[in-house]
Amino acid sequence: MLKFLHLFKEYYLGISFIGIAAFLIQEIPYIVMPLIKPVSNPIMNMTNEIKWIETVQGIFGMLSMVLLMLIVRDDVKLIPIETAKDKTFLTLTILMILINFIGWLLYYMGHQYGWLIIITQFAVVPLYYLFFGFWKNNYLLVGTAVPFFVIHTINGIMNFAVRK
Repeated sequence: MLKFLHLFKEYYLGISFIGIAAFLIQEIPYIVMPLIKPVSNPIMNMTNEIKWIETVQGIFGMLSMVLLMLIVRDDVKLIPIETAKDKTFLTLTILMILINFIGWLLYYMGHQYGWLIIITQFAVVPLYYLFFGFWKNNYLLVGTAVPFFVIHTINGIMNFAVRK
């Protein structure tokens, strides 16, 4: 972790190496997508008819990613696992990324069903950020991950459950 600018209390603008690693781990399915070249790719081909939802989703998604990587706290260890809270939120973070990876594996295998996509690609990614934020006591990230979860999941529902 590098700290550049004190923001308030224990929060600093800096570089969170574990946050960068968490972001890169979440991006693995997109990194390998060109190598896999799925026959059908409804996620990458979806079009949003309600532009403000796409805009709001983008804003909260970007804020979550930036806060994941650029907010550090000087009172939190690199990998905190001392308390039950630490262990619970680390476990939930890992569980969310595993569900996401299983969803992508099924997606690449052609199992592209609406609710499966909504749960494994739309809902769990913001939850991954949310639980990571709780685990690292990054409540700025938590604050952006909650609306990101709501709007990202609604976007998934509108594109993969409501549309036929």
